[in-house]
Amino acid sequence: MLPNPDSLTKVSFPSEQKRIRQFLIKQNLLLSEIVSNNTHTILDLQSILQKYQQEGKPIIDPLISDSPSQESHAFKVKLKPTQEIPKVICKSKYFRVTIELKAKPGVEILRTDRIALSVSLYSAERVPQKILYTMQGKSIFRGDNTAIMAYDLVESRHLAHFKLQISEVSSHYVGGCVNLVFDAKQSLASRGIFIKPLVIKDLRIRAKEIKRQE
Repeated sequence: MLPNPDSLTKVSFPSEQKRIRQFLIKQNLLLSEIVSNNTHTILDLQSILQKYQQEGKPIIDPLISDSPSQESHAFKVKLKPTQEIPKVICKSKYFRVTIELKAKPGVEILRTDRIALSVSLYSAERVPQKILYTMQGKSIFRGDNTAIMAYDLVESRHLAHFKLQISEVSSHYVGGCVNLVFDAKQSLASRGIFIKPLVIKDLRIRAKEIKRQE
């Protein structure tokens, strides 16, 4: 319990008065810092909320986007790999991913539509944490962590190409695996078209490539 300010005048020893004043100063600084931090947090949250209210966009969490209710409400288009992505990857080697755009019937995607994609890595915890760096503080990705999806005249579909290397083994994280997320900038939202992210769950990254037994 903090001392009553009036009680300071009743303290007869100067040393005791000094000690109480120092204590009050420290408590005041601590409380001021807490109030300041909370104020900044509230302002940040209000700014984010205002942004999404103004843009009329739903707040999309790529790691829970498999929810049927969320998909039926928001997503008319999804990202899909053109080939199966391996669930075990060697951290010292690059791998390639080509992603196409798959639209629901009746949804019009123009040939001129260009969509910015990015890739992120998340832990496989109950509350996933975004992984930005290796244990040595280096970037978790090498290669292309962004790409532009555009209409391919030869393939007659929208495609984006990634060449990636994940620079940390997944055994350093909870569960020994990670989630790889390819996310699209919702540039078609003005036409009511929201794009479902591509989530590769339970991906394992090993230090060395496993040799196949012949």
